[in-house]
Amino acid sequence: MATTAAPELVSVNPATLEPVGAVRRTDPGTLPQVVAAARAAQEQWRAAGSTARAAVLRAAARGVRSHADEIADSIVAETAKPRTEAIAGELYTAVDHALWLAKHAPRVLADERVRFNQLHLKTKKAWLVYEPLGVVAAITPWNIPFGIPFSVVANAVAAGNAVVLKPSELTPLTAEWVPRLLEEAGAPQGLVQLVQGEAPVGEALVAEPGIAKVFFTGSVAVGRRVAAAAGARGCPVVLELGGKDPLVVFADADLDRAVAGALFASFLNAGQACVSTERIYVERPAYDEFAQRLEEAARALKLGTEVGPLISERQRDTVERLSPVQRPARNGWFLEPTVVRGALPDEEIFGPVVTVEPFDGEDGAVQRANDSEFGLAASVWSRDLAKADRVARRIEAGMVWVNDFGYSFATGQASWGGVKSSGFGRTSSKHGLYECVQVKYLDSERGRLRPAWWFPYDEETERALRAALDVLYGEGLERWRAAWRNRGALRHIVKRSRP
Repeated sequence: MATTAAPELVSVNPATLEPVGAVRRTDPGTLPQVVAAARAAQEQWRAAGSTARAAVLRAAARGVRSHADEIADSIVAETAKPRTEAIAGELYTAVDHALWLAKHAPRVLADERVRFNQLHLKTKKAWLVYEPLGVVAAITPWNIPFGIPFSVVANAVAAGNAVVLKPSELTPLTAEWVPRLLEEAGAPQGLVQLVQGEAPVGEALVAEPGIAKVFFTGSVAVGRRVAAAAGARGCPVVLELGGKDPLVVFADADLDRAVAGALFASFLNAGQACVSTERIYVERPAYDEFAQRLEEAARALKLGTEVGPLISERQRDTVERLSPVQRPARNGWFLEPTVVRGALPDEEIFGPVVTVEPFDGEDGAVQRANDSEFGLAASVWSRDLAKADRVARRIEAGMVWVNDFGYSFATGQASWGGVKSSGFGRTSSKHGLYECVQVKYLDSERGRLRPAWWFPYDEETERALRAALDVLYGEGLERWRAAWRNRGALRHIVKRSRP
């Protein structure tokens, strides 16, 4: 971990407004040394092989379970989210991802044999080889201060990379568990480097030439700046950005389940989740009943124990600017859970606010759900699973759940990421692993035959190659007719191929 004598970064509990602890800010000027140290550890880690890496990930999962109470304490202290959410949304995520990666990464990233059915390539042997990128950067948010950094880091190191992790300046203490758990599990010292600070540290990290790829989770505005800065030096990025996620309820849905699911989807983490439901569309016959029941359920939620505060005064001010929420008479950055009948602007609110509007028919549901620049996640609620599947397939989003919400975040095998302004790339599943590697095509050739298309060129070779095009790629009897018609030219190819 690189630190300097710079001023400390103080973490504050958003419910009590009391300091939780402090860390030292990283001097952006030290990042070249940080990346160099990570690179040295990465060379050792790459050489260790997939079996050793899997063993470390399994040990890290055990470490999360062993330190579960301490990690949860840190999450709650820095975010004031309910402890249940810290355990279910963060600890489960970390353990499940680590164990899935330990079991499946060696297979997913094993050399893949390329098979050749083409007759003229039968002497070839080839493989797709998945190689680590080197040192990657992970810039992670405050809303899931342990689950996201741990799972992103685990994904990268499972593929053989080192990581420089920059967590949010609002939750610096919880992120310290990530490199600690990996080192306690047996990873090389320095494989996960932690840097702390605000935007200047992140900007310097994205610009650092030794960073091979950037994984960013956060707002659309900052994500676009990250992409532009990385693109200026040809560095690829994976962006998991914001959402304005829809929840579609058909009149034939189990309304008890739909209301309960919508309540959770809207007010989990005080609405401060990238996949939080911000728009609910209910088929017109069920609209009034659903809206009334959701309003009653929202009013019954308990502030502090079920719905935590906003992360900061600035975030509370943003939510108040974008919606008609109310402040409760209590300390901390709390807002009352709010259900709005009608639309709000297509801007991510990221707070305890959800809108409810009616729709008519499947086409109406799809049109309303897709009427946004965002496309992160959505859910569809109906007893008719065939209809729900039709609608889910038409919704423009990276994840769509039927009669449920968000559970796949905590599963290693499910892909995670968005479309449109919600980002691109994936951070989980085999596709998340593929984001962490370079694909190399590797060939093996004994050299016993000379390719017919090599120099020298002449008219007879040109005619022979043109004839071979129909023989090799023609359909049905056409191939055999072409072979008979052009048998002289084909003999020329055979003659040219002899060493």
